[in-house]
Amino acid sequence: MDYAFAFLVPIVAIIGGITYSIFNQYFKTRRHVAEAEGSPALREALARSNEINAALLEKLTAMDSRLGAIERTLSEVG
Repeated sequence: MDYAFAFLVPIVAIIGGITYSIFNQYFKTRRHVAEAEGSPALREALARSNEINAALLEKLTAMDSRLGAIERTLSEVG
C-alpha cells in the first residue's frame, strides 16, 4: 500500500497554518492602521507635536548661531 498521502497531510496542514497566520497578522495590522488614521484626537496630537517640534527647531537654530558667534569671538581672543 502507498502511504505517501499520510506524510503529505501534516505538511499541508503546517503550510496552511503558516499561511493563515501570515494573512491573519497582515489584516490585523491593516485594521490597526485604519483605526489610528481615522482618529481626530490622534491627528490633533500630531499637529500639536509638529508645532512644538518646529518651535524647538527654531530655538536650537538660534542657539547654534549664538554659539557660533561665541566660538568665533573666543578664537579671535585666543
